[in-house]
Amino acid sequence: MSAKFDVVIVGAGHNCLTAAAYLARSGVSVQVLEQHDFIGGGTVSRELTVPGFIHDPHATGIAHLQAHPIVTHDELGLISRHGLEFAYPDASFMTVFDDGETLSCYKDLDRTCAEIARFSEPDAASYRRMAEFMAGIGPVVGMAMNRPAPGFGAFVAMLEQMPVGRELLLAMLKSAYDVVIENFEHPRVRMHFLKWAAETLCGPEEKTTGINMFFLIGSSHSAPGGLVKGGTQKLSNALRAAIEDNGGEIRCGAQVKRVLVSGGTARAVELADGEVIEARKAVIAAIHPHMLGAMVEGIDSGVAARAAATHGSLYAEVSFHCALSERPKWNCGEGPNNSLGVNLIDSMEFEEFRRIFDDLRYGDIPKRFIGHVACHTNLDPSRAPESKHTLYYIHLVPFELRGGAQRWDEVKEKHADYLLERLGRYAPNVPGAVMGRHIESPLDMQRYSRSFTRGDVMGLGSYIYQSLGMRPTMELAQYRVPGAQGLYLCGPFMHPGGGVTGGGRPVAMRVMDDLGVDYSKVIRA
Repeated sequence: MSAKFDVVIVGAGHNCLTAAAYLARSGVSVQVLEQHDFIGGGTVSRELTVPGFIHDPHATGIAHLQAHPIVTHDELGLISRHGLEFAYPDASFMTVFDDGETLSCYKDLDRTCAEIARFSEPDAASYRRMAEFMAGIGPVVGMAMNRPAPGFGAFVAMLEQMPVGRELLLAMLKSAYDVVIENFEHPRVRMHFLKWAAETLCGPEEKTTGINMFFLIGSSHSAPGGLVKGGTQKLSNALRAAIEDNGGEIRCGAQVKRVLVSGGTARAVELADGEVIEARKAVIAAIHPHMLGAMVEGIDSGVAARAAATHGSLYAEVSFHCALSERPKWNCGEGPNNSLGVNLIDSMEFEEFRRIFDDLRYGDIPKRFIGHVACHTNLDPSRAPESKHTLYYIHLVPFELRGGAQRWDEVKEKHADYLLERLGRYAPNVPGAVMGRHIESPLDMQRYSRSFTRGDVMGLGSYIYQSLGMRPTMELAQYRVPGAQGLYLCGPFMHPGGGVTGGGRPVAMRVMDDLGVDYSKVIRA
């Protein structure tokens, strides 16, 4: 059969949709193939509990995208043409301790420092210095996130030439724990930041995670997170509109079995039912590195083996959602209802907090409780019927429990009971307000998406040795697949990494560079 489209794209997660939208807007014809009967991948919203209650199963508070040209320059017209809107809270996140003490992070730096100063004046001064440091270097680093991955050596050399870059270079080699211990003295301030850093799914004491602390602090004041009005699905829908508005096509219910390579060139994909779909110029595919050898025929065995050897995140998470008859009534007051996200930390010694991540490493549910919750209807009432509310609840857990990952099917509902009981200690009315609930284990997440191998919603571990021009490996970091000309990889396991990053933009730039497409009227930043 003859090819109908220039580029065929495998997967309709936000990274692939973003790549498709940029290509289509630049005049390249695209077809997107999605295995599910809906689009979005990790950027979806569903009625998981009770009809009329809209929940985000995966991506929810949108942070990275706020500094992306998709938002700052509206490059795809998602805001001006396709209805994308964000709600921005008073605080981007806060920590609530079980004795009612709180610590909030606001967009306003002075206000945030005043919060920290309640615990420690020196810690507030350290935080201000780190935030101001990132305000100076952040735009340079941010530019690298929205373009094809710079070579790691070149990136290091650039930092070495900048006096302010040398501190960031050192942080790249340290752990988040190292950075926090060096800069903050109060145990609760330390736990506040380490819990925040742990949401990247990397243990805070693992080396090369230190740079995450600087990025988190910098983005909190330059481009704090927001909530997509109507649910994260609205972001995916806006991308779909941008694609179709420029002649692209999205086909759901089309599960791709493998990419077909002939004469060293990839120009077609085979669906699970045997149908073959050809592309005139290129194939872009959300193929996890661990599956590259199985899904791309004839690929060099060394390339496939090195991809399969990449490291996932240290742990995973359960995603728990409830429909509520009323909003949470917090023991600490109304502060959490004005925050995008709320970290919960039981009273404990700092050493006990550190041991949480040892439990996760060895396949145990942590003995001490930390969690993350959000009541999005405080910011966006459209997500539930009038006067009703939604609850989003994340708990860090191992993918592989003692006895195997399959045990999640047996224990996840019991785990949901545990999570409600723990939350009730912070907001006592919540357990009695639950009208319906839904829990997804890391095993469920793996079954849902091949990009979430081992329940890893970050795609791969966010370590420096798997970042920039080394994500996922050095030979795959420019999105091209050696031995399969015309095949490009796209997904959270590629640069710039996991989360809602608009990561399809650099992929589209690489493809259009290779095809000789002029995209200067679309990509300007």
